[in-house]
Amino acid sequence: MRVRICLMTLLAALLFTGCKSDDDDKATPATISQRVQVMTVFAPGQLGDMGYADRVMKGVSTLKNTDTNDVEASIIAADNVQETRLMLRVWTTATSSDVDGATFSRRLLVLTEPYMVQWLEEYKGLLKDTDEILLLKASEADVKAAAQTLGLGERVHGLNISVASSIKRFDEMRRQYYQWTQLNPDSLPIYLIRLYDKQVMNYRDSIGETLTTVSSEPLDSVTLPIINQAGEQYSNEYKVTAFEAAYHVCGYCYSLVYQKSEQDHDQGKKKVFVISDLGSANNGAELFLVSTNQHILVIMLMIDAESNTDMIRFSVIRHFDRALADWTQQWLNQVPMPLMEQHGGWDGYCTDDIDANLLRDI
Repeated sequence: MRVRICLMTLLAALLFTGCKSDDDDKATPATISQRVQVMTVFAPGQLGDMGYADRVMKGVSTLKNTDTNDVEASIIAADNVQETRLMLRVWTTATSSDVDGATFSRRLLVLTEPYMVQWLEEYKGLLKDTDEILLLKASEADVKAAAQTLGLGERVHGLNISVASSIKRFDEMRRQYYQWTQLNPDSLPIYLIRLYDKQVMNYRDSIGETLTTVSSEPLDSVTLPIINQAGEQYSNEYKVTAFEAAYHVCGYCYSLVYQKSEQDHDQGKKKVFVISDLGSANNGAELFLVSTNQHILVIMLMIDAESNTDMIRFSVIRHFDRALADWTQQWLNQVPMPLMEQHGGWDGYCTDDIDANLLRDI
């Protein structure tokens, strides 16, 4: 039983040499193979986010051994969208392992973002009859639409984790804080910073729906997207990287505190509550909190981020590592997989470190 982790670089995608050893040229393709492949596609700059992508990578890295399958786990992680699309095309044309020539009996393509279906669409005619697709962070409607777009029928599946429970807890903490300070809890809404505009990305994390039920203002008026092209890490609007844009948007949220404080004469008690859903650009938001030392005025909840006990900053962790490992293990065992699998706070796949008591003395 062998489990291989192979990073596809652009050179590997073109020449199929990136993961070979000196003995590979001597390998003879197997006549009968039970080799299966799990290929995971990451967006440019996505890995290293200390959150969602890194947890997905952890799930890929912990694929468990089975009694019946030889698993080859690989990833696509290119520098830009064009290279990613090229690697996807190379993957669709492959029929065997570039490590030892073994023919794949089944392949699973894990797309970490639903918009990646568009990148795969032009190559759909090259997909094999035994290929299957798993969409992460997708809804049932997304899965059905992808199946129709790619012509794969029931071979497209979805896996998602809702953060609704944590968003409700964050709003409850905000209202509790304003009760302690005897201020109007609706004087400042919760601001949501997204990496992409809703025209670019259909978010399926339940943040928008949950905020709509707890906020007194329309959601569009408090959402601040920073990137307008899927998969990119550069803001055409702000003419800076996503990291820099995140830093500046947090500064805008911070300025709102002073505007409201001056109007309401609250003597510095008012805080602005911000949800940061920026992926790898979350680091830009974190740098703002650290460098300006304003994390006691901007109370931030970061989606898909690890806990940071050095500042008053809260985090939500979606355990996609465990969810993906569990899902792929069943797939490897040839268990018929459902159209959609949904998790959340109710089954422990979404956790947070929200603690209202930390706000009592600030």
